[in-house]
Amino acid sequence: SRFVYGSLLAPEVLNALLGRVPDRTPATLPGFVRRRIKDAVYPAIYPAEDPSSASVDGEVLTGMSRRELAVLDWFEDEAYVLTRVNVTFDEEREWSPPETVEGTEPYLDPSIVMAYVFTSPKDLYGVWDYEEFRREHLGSYVAMCEAFAEDVEHNDLPGDDDE
Repeated sequence: SRFVYGSLLAPEVLNALLGRVPDRTPATLPGFVRRRIKDAVYPAIYPAEDPSSASVDGEVLTGMSRRELAVLDWFEDEAYVLTRVNVTFDEEREWSPPETVEGTEPYLDPSIVMAYVFTSPKDLYGVWDYEEFRREHLGSYVAMCEAFAEDVEHNDLPGDDDE
């Protein structure tokens, strides 16, 4: 499972990258902040200086194939590190992680939530706004994602031999 908090919140972006929108559940990641990145329209998360007063709202994506996870990993910049995280869910929301399949590697284990965490905090500033992203950048961002998906469509990615 993946916790997403920026451009991947947009169903249009997920559809452009994966050809579908995976199952999504609203969630909160405590102890992190979401910031703008210098010269980018998408955000980053980073551990907060004061974790007790920080959190990031986002969604947990589930039900993805190995190939879909690989597409998201390739899509994310090398300045992000895939990191296991502990998220919380709204008390009113029913969410139970899919069962762990014995022998499944953690990367593919649907009961483990992972997020792309930024490694270069010096490039972060201000607050990133999802509605502003949708209003000002979504169209061109989706076009870029479609081109990316087309580029990787015929690449040999993990999971290709599973399907």
